[in-house]
Amino acid sequence: MLELVVAIAILLVATLAAFGSQVKSFELMDSSRDAASAMTDLEVCMEEILTRTADEMPVAFPPGTSIPGYDGLHLASERIVPQYPGYVAGGAVPDPLEIVLTATWNDGRSRPQRATLSTIKTR
Repeated sequence: MLELVVAIAILLVATLAAFGSQVKSFELMDSSRDAASAMTDLEVCMEEILTRTADEMPVAFPPGTSIPGYDGLHLASERIVPQYPGYVAGGAVPDPLEIVLTATWNDGRSRPQRATLSTIKTR
């Protein structure tokens, strides 16, 4: 009888360990899927921005403000915000113009997440 209790205890510990790793695996899959979705949204948004001339970009997509059409597109509380390092509002647009897009969203556990995509546009 004692051997049976020991065997059941060992099986219980092994089952709990397997269950814990399965839960962690699901969390990692969700996180990976969210990051892939955010990166896809960033790439699509970057392509939209790059259709403009360098002089139009800071006017059409002001730095620090979310880009319309991408708010909450595929992820909870998703926002994509452009920045143009080296550009001063109202000043001349530098050549080359650096474009940095940052996507922020909340994951399934309401934790803030972030992904960034950058490129350079020349005249």
